[in-house]
Amino acid sequence: MSTFAYYNFQFAKIKGQPVQGDLFREIAPPVNPDESFARKQEILSGILSADYDGSRPIVFTSPKGGRQYLHHYLAPTTDGVAVMRLSNRRERVVETIDFREEWREEYPSCIVVIDNRPDIQRIVIERRGRAFADTGQVCGILRHTFRRLLRPYGLGITIDPLHSREAFWNVANDLERYPLGFRRISFYLPHLNLERLRRAVASCLVTAREVFDGDLSWTQTAVEGGKLNLDENNPHQSTLVRTLMEDVGGDSVITLYPNGKGRKPVRVGEDSYRQGEMDEEVFDRLESPDPIIRERAMDEVKSFTKRYID
Repeated sequence: MSTFAYYNFQFAKIKGQPVQGDLFREIAPPVNPDESFARKQEILSGILSADYDGSRPIVFTSPKGGRQYLHHYLAPTTDGVAVMRLSNRRERVVETIDFREEWREEYPSCIVVIDNRPDIQRIVIERRGRAFADTGQVCGILRHTFRRLLRPYGLGITIDPLHSREAFWNVANDLERYPLGFRRISFYLPHLNLERLRRAVASCLVTAREVFDGDLSWTQTAVEGGKLNLDENNPHQSTLVRTLMEDVGGDSVITLYPNGKGRKPVRVGEDSYRQGEMDEEVFDRLESPDPIIRERAMDEVKSFTKRYID
């Protein structure tokens, strides 16, 4: 079985400065981000399809240093879903048959699935330490590359990791590390233009004001000298935490501020991911010469990326 971390991605409009031309040079008309945004799924699917057929290859690069990473598709892009392997060049010392040591290159890879279907917009990344230290490294490569590819259309992209609700409650209920409780809780929501996330958050905001016995301005603070009432059994709190951690996600979606002098804020979920497991054999079947076998395998992949979406 392979373990995957779940990410949401959302598009954004980039309002750039108009291009200034001169009388002797023809300048392409500026793009309209509003028009591009209306075709956002179509544009990204076109980029992936053109990469698959080789007409416009994608060069995946790191945010720092511009290091390049090879990739290989396991199947044609179908219904906006792309399945690929992304490799990472590594060097290591091996002992040869004649008892000598040699430096050799290897290219371990992990599987990345990009589900660009409307109202899904998910990326799942295989956790394979032999290839990449963590899935956040792969996320950074994808984000940097797709931002570069989408910018000519006046579009940007964000990719946010999903976390487990247990990551929050493990901190909130840790009396050994935080015996005085927490004086403040802050919530951060990225700009939400993915409709399923808007629906999930809307109901939470209605009840958020009253559930922590504090005021609400996306930061709730206990009364002076007191602590917040963090109760895992409170259905409103439980729903809010689940929605923000597991549905919306992000690097700093919830921050807790412990009571006590000099205590640093805790960005909950930084090192936790919402995960799922899938049989490696499914990805082997994607490369089968039998189209029926490939189609069934792709259906399993689509169900996997859509997991946890109501």
